Amino acid sequence: MARTVFYGRVSTRDQKLDLQLDAARSLGVKTADIFIEKASGARHDRPVLTTALESLKPGDTLACYKLDRIGRSLVHVTKLIAELEERGVHFRTVEDGLSTQGSTGKLILHVLGAVAQFERDLILERTKAGLAAARKRGQRLGPPIKWSPVMATKARRLMNKDGLNADDAAKVLGVSRRTMFRGLKAARDHDELVREG
Repeated sequence: MARTVFYGRVSTRDQKLDLQLDAARSLGVKTADIFIEKASGARHDRPVLTTALESLKPGDTLACYKLDRIGRSLVHVTKLIAELEERGVHFRTVEDGLSTQGSTGKLILHVLGAVAQFERDLILERTKAGLAAARKRGQRLGPPIKWSPVMATKARRLMNKDGLNADDAAKVLGVSRRTMFRGLKAARDHDELVREG
């Protein structure tokens, strides 16, 4: 028999669950099928939501008070609803009045998907524009370099005096082999400039 599972979430201990619990009761959800989580919507790991999702079977409905209770972003919500749809599970909100059942529900799903794709495209465009602007300003992109001039001396000592191979020396220094060789080359170039100057 199909059942309704209710997911409620509050971000802080001070927030009240009353409205969400009232919404669950208005749908006739059994206490055993109410899942409550105290976590930020931005968190990737929400074990209570995972448990609620795992309990759903085809024909069941996942309900929540409002759309923002279930997801971190429109992209996340759309992905979640699409996954539920593939499993034959319905989704609905009480306050927003959204439901994936029926033709209107399918339309809502497609509109949400289109808006989520638009949001992804905007984020990608802004990221590319930001990276291009940073490059124009001459900023170095990527993770910080883990190399210092002192490390060149240590690397030479490890390989020349201690007899370590390049891989082992890099491990001792806590960098990749490539980073170590780039650092050694930069140190050689610097030494040559100093000698020439």
